[in-house]
Amino acid sequence: MDKYRGRFAPSATGPLHLGSVFAALISFLDARYHNGVWLVRIDDLDRFRCSSEHAESILQCLLSFGMEPDEPVIYQSERLNQYAKKFIKLKESGQLYSCLCSRKSLPKSAYPGSCRSRKGQPLISDASVRIDSQALNLCFEDIYQGRIQLEHPGDFIIKRRDGLFSYQLACAIDEHIDGITQVIRGSDLLPSTVMQKFIAAELNQIAPSYGHFPVLTDRSGEKFSKQSFARATDTNQPGLSFYKIAELLLLSDSPKPSAPSTEWIGYFLSLGNPAGLIPRTYSLTAN
Repeated sequence: MDKYRGRFAPSATGPLHLGSVFAALISFLDARYHNGVWLVRIDDLDRFRCSSEHAESILQCLLSFGMEPDEPVIYQSERLNQYAKKFIKLKESGQLYSCLCSRKSLPKSAYPGSCRSRKGQPLISDASVRIDSQALNLCFEDIYQGRIQLEHPGDFIIKRRDGLFSYQLACAIDEHIDGITQVIRGSDLLPSTVMQKFIAAELNQIAPSYGHFPVLTDRSGEKFSKQSFARATDTNQPGLSFYKIAELLLLSDSPKPSAPSTEWIGYFLSLGNPAGLIPRTYSLTAN
């Protein structure tokens, strides 16, 4: 295997909460356990929701928690030209088509291919662009969860109606540019994995290996997220968040909540392969 290269890729739409600190920690520990490189890539493609202030707060939070990237921070907003070149390559393959379906007109399940008949026709400037993904492989071996079989998402969007490149397209290209060999992230992104692997194959790229750990949910079962207004972590007391994570993973002999981040990181590293700490489930309930 090539030298391990992992990454944490938060979106710059708000401060880190407990769930995102957990995500950063597991990806960081996995990279350190394998003597690899750990990168931070800021997902700031959505100019309507992202801000430089949020990006800065995320980076400061990671530093306060003792997780510093091994290379300069990457910003997706600086790669628009690279995404555009790859988009043109996909367009030339004849697999793209314009989609004029409104969100209200579509079922909540997989996209039914309503506009697939437009494949091969010139793309419409103010329409979404989808890729014919009927040949998408729905199975893969997950580092943390084992054999995964997913439902087909239908032909998915790779360029939005507002002209922004989709998360699926940008992320698949980023992994290639950054030489990422392992993607360790939350189970909420499992559906994205098969889509990104499909794009990588269409672009003749080697996709990384993937490992998905449980996302943190509240007692109602709702995922900790910025959309659900999850409380930002206290960067002045990182031990509190680390202590909660240790409790969720049923770990013993952990440092006290008041312990500094360096002591906590050392503790987590002493536990060995993080894959052995993670239960094979898609969610963990936090208080």
